[in-house]
Amino acid sequence: MAEAAWRRVGMLIPSSNTSIEREYPLWMPRSLSFHTARLTMTRLDAAGMAEQLVDMRRAVDSLKDARVDAVLLCQTAASFWMGDEWDAAMRRDMAAWAGAPALTAARTVLDALAALRATRVGFAAPFPAEIGAASRAYLERNGVTILATAFGGERDNFAIAEMPRNAVVDLACRADHADAEALLLLGGNMPCLAVTEQIEARIGKPVISTNAAGMWALLDLFGLPDRVEGAGRLLRERPAMPR
Repeated sequence: MAEAAWRRVGMLIPSSNTSIEREYPLWMPRSLSFHTARLTMTRLDAAGMAEQLVDMRRAVDSLKDARVDAVLLCQTAASFWMGDEWDAAMRRDMAAWAGAPALTAARTVLDALAALRATRVGFAAPFPAEIGAASRAYLERNGVTILATAFGGERDNFAIAEMPRNAVVDLACRADHADAEALLLLGGNMPCLAVTEQIEARIGKPVISTNAAGMWALLDLFGLPDRVEGAGRLLRERPAMPR
């Protein structure tokens, strides 16, 4: 890791994602810079997942050229679809290829749940049914009890970034459950951060989104003390990363 205060983060994002490059620089400290490599993927289905996996090594190699201090796969759906073993292997491979610590969005979501001591959750995502089912299975294999779900059924990944704020709030609230300890609002292309506190106020519990979990994990990785206001409890309170 570089000794200077400035940190460079390599971001692997689906080629059709237009939210991540807006949200990360907007909410994160200015001491972090974000450098993206795009993985070809336009549809949330089996063909789309396979399409982007072909690009993984090339994309990480391109980030290595930017001498990044960490690399983050900014998509939960890939790990949910491929499973635990793939996710663990991908973290190892990305770290070796980039010569820097590697994170996956799916792992940061699980770590955020553990930090909040939440095991019983509602789960909302814009995913179609088969990606939603794979996502639920992945979470449950990792000790998360899903009490309620709401899926948007959207296959066009570009369209997810265009969701109106009220549609994101409605999707989230449909997945709430009286016994849930937190709400998962997953999908890195869904614009969640600006409405997270609105959702938390309505349901009375913390909301973990894909991008919030990634930001929280990066702040911890770099030992940064910053607390992010306006994007929900996880980034405002900064619960400690499980060790």
